[in-house]
Amino acid sequence: MFLYIVIFLLFACLSFLEYIGFNTRLKNSLRSIAIIICFFILWSLSTVKWKTGTDWDSYYDVFYYFSDIYRGYFEPGFLIIVSTIRSFTSNYTIYLGIFSFLCLALKFSFFVRYHKETIFTIILLFYCYYFGDIFAVRQNLAISITLVSTGFIIKKRPILFAISVGLASSIHFTSILYILAYFIYWSHLKDRTIYILTGISILFGLLGGGEKLLSLILQVIGINGYAGEKINQYLNASGTDTINTNNNPLLIYILGLIKRCLFIPIFFWIKNRCYQNSSNIKGYLNLYMFGNIIYFLFAKDLSIFARASVPFLFFEIFLICFTLSYFKFAPKNFILIFLIIMVVSASRFNALINSYYNLYVPYNSIFDNRINRVLE
Repeated sequence: MFLYIVIFLLFACLSFLEYIGFNTRLKNSLRSIAIIICFFILWSLSTVKWKTGTDWDSYYDVFYYFSDIYRGYFEPGFLIIVSTIRSFTSNYTIYLGIFSFLCLALKFSFFVRYHKETIFTIILLFYCYYFGDIFAVRQNLAISITLVSTGFIIKKRPILFAISVGLASSIHFTSILYILAYFIYWSHLKDRTIYILTGISILFGLLGGGEKLLSLILQVIGINGYAGEKINQYLNASGTDTINTNNNPLLIYILGLIKRCLFIPIFFWIKNRCYQNSSNIKGYLNLYMFGNIIYFLFAKDLSIFARASVPFLFFEIFLICFTLSYFKFAPKNFILIFLIIMVVSASRFNALINSYYNLYVPYNSIFDNRINRVLE
């Protein structure tokens, strides 16, 4: 636990420092060095971990005992990665190093390319929301690819975007929904319309209408073959999904609703007043709100299917950074907003650790001589 706290404090300090004025050349040089250090910290921890984090046994078995038996349970793109690495080595640590490098390198490339000025706040929030991919599984890699594909949306390159989403969905099938992102990003819905759609999704979700809506859509579309098989697997697994085993699903749903009800009006307020990077803010907010609609529809009863919202909800960390940037020229307001975001980040990180405390704490590595942890 001490290690996690130290990393949090390091990222928090870097986040605060990037809003303080320095000599531009010195600031750019120090930023580049610090970015490399942050990347190395996250990549090292994700590489040398051992029997730490969720889904350890399942992914270890897939790699170490790799065979055709797994082809019906995992997406083909992910299996190609596993089989390629497995053909060269049976060392699981090498696999973790390569896999985590792909996850982090793709995300950091997007951070640096589009959000270099607030990158340390992004890294901090990425760490608090998603553990900085230290415990990455295949959906983390799929999200990295969808994030990079967002650059093709911004540059208006639909073919490259579609190819990227296809690649991401070959690693985690839920990413196929991100194909809608190209149209959602550039949509011009009024704020009131978005609020109404969000309210309807909340009502449907609370009344259990998400599952019925999904079944109706699948019947109308007539999805079958591999896609239908994967969706059925997710639906059949939803009752035994481990996401909410330690908590009340309704309570988690309500807490998520409360947090979003606090953030969403602020993001709209910033969007309507910020003219610099306005297209990015509008596009990100469109994607984020679509993710919320998916979350509200399915999180209570079909939490495993709500994973499809994660690539969209990822943009919350960028919207928080836009909020900080808006207030940075008003010192008193900035300090208050920064402290609030630090408290929210710390609370989010605490909830993340406590969701599977026994699997995350202590952090065990390949250098530990004795690891007394029973994975369930």
